[in-house]
Amino acid sequence: MRLSKLLAGLALASVVLAACGTTGGGGTANKGTIKIGVDLPESGAETSNGIPTLNGVKFAVDQVKSVDGFTLQYFNLDDAVNGVHDPQKGTQNVQQFIDDKAVLGMIGPFNSNVARAEIKVTNQAHLVQISPANTNQCLTKDIYIPQSLSGVPDVDCKAAGYPFPKDLRPTGTNNYFRVATTDDFQGPAMSDYAYNKLNLKKVGVASDAEAYGKGIADTFSIRFKKDGGTIVKRQDFPNASHVSDFRSFLRSALAAGAEGIYFGGTDSNNACVVRNQMKGIFPDSAPFMGGDGIVTGQCIKDAADKVVGMNGTVATVAAEKVSGSQATIDAFKKAYPNSNDYGAYTMPAYDATKILIAAIDRAIKANNNNMPSRQQVLDAMSKTDFTGVLGHTSFDDKGDTTNKVITVYAVKDASKGWEVDTTVDLSHGL
Repeated sequence: MRLSKLLAGLALASVVLAACGTTGGGGTANKGTIKIGVDLPESGAETSNGIPTLNGVKFAVDQVKSVDGFTLQYFNLDDAVNGVHDPQKGTQNVQQFIDDKAVLGMIGPFNSNVARAEIKVTNQAHLVQISPANTNQCLTKDIYIPQSLSGVPDVDCKAAGYPFPKDLRPTGTNNYFRVATTDDFQGPAMSDYAYNKLNLKKVGVASDAEAYGKGIADTFSIRFKKDGGTIVKRQDFPNASHVSDFRSFLRSALAAGAEGIYFGGTDSNNACVVRNQMKGIFPDSAPFMGGDGIVTGQCIKDAADKVVGMNGTVATVAAEKVSGSQATIDAFKKAYPNSNDYGAYTMPAYDATKILIAAIDRAIKANNNNMPSRQQVLDAMSKTDFTGVLGHTSFDDKGDTTNKVITVYAVKDASKGWEVDTTVDLSHGL
């Protein structure tokens, strides 16, 4: 996407504000102020992920303005360092939320490796944390690769090099929730799409070696093999944000017979540079696939003239396909009219915020209409039974959404960008 000079100046201003943290929202209520903390990557290469997601939070708060006589505000902080999401910065941000007694819950983070660092901190403070976008399964589940996916005995998170969920929760109770489903569903959904719809039988697979990227690449690979396909080349790229040349991997994959490429990772870690560098190595018709980390405007920019033929999954329902949701989307786009204001996780962030506000409302009422404690908000959160732009959302005892739908997006026309191609409902398992 090309920004005019005016929009570029506005974008720069938003980055400066994000770096310092901003507070917004609020109405005319007079019983006090309740804040919702927001931790997202908002600067540098992360802008296309964090800002559209933040906009969903802001829109929800600005719609509600107050709850039970308390002014409602958002308090957002940027967890990107040098333009890349950073777990240490994320934990510093959540400590700021914890130190502010007006913060009764938080939205975020966007990235799973940041969540893994943050949950240990928010859990001890009994602070509700609800992410619109985290998908790594080991944040909530003990099993990394289930037998139902691989056909062989379960591989648990510890064996895969990740902590168990209990290791992230020192209090022994859960405070973490998410409206996106997990990578043990997201990876297989794209595998089935690749094998059955794109008719691919041999694929090269790489990742950015992070919790999200490696996780989704692993689940894609295992399912693709079970589907009957072959992974002809598999490689992880640690510190992928500093890797500029993926051509050696691409040439090796092609030489081994790859008909397409799957990359597990985010645009900030150069996932879509891989797509651009397929030019001159793979035929123009060769598909490029990934998870929700590539379904962004930045990915389209990075892929440049190789944008057509990209396919990506998003681990939520597409709000555009939910009956009754279009009015909210239209209202959002009226308030935020620029094309880069809206992304795959704008509406999930909107619903996540509305879910948190509803829990705060229940906690206030349960506390005789007085300011509730964080624990009271947490107790109310576990009772979530919410219908919003994503449809119906409730949470299981681990904090995972019961709405296990994956949306597959594709770029078929460069002028239209990402469009919904199909949805996969995995509510009944793999």
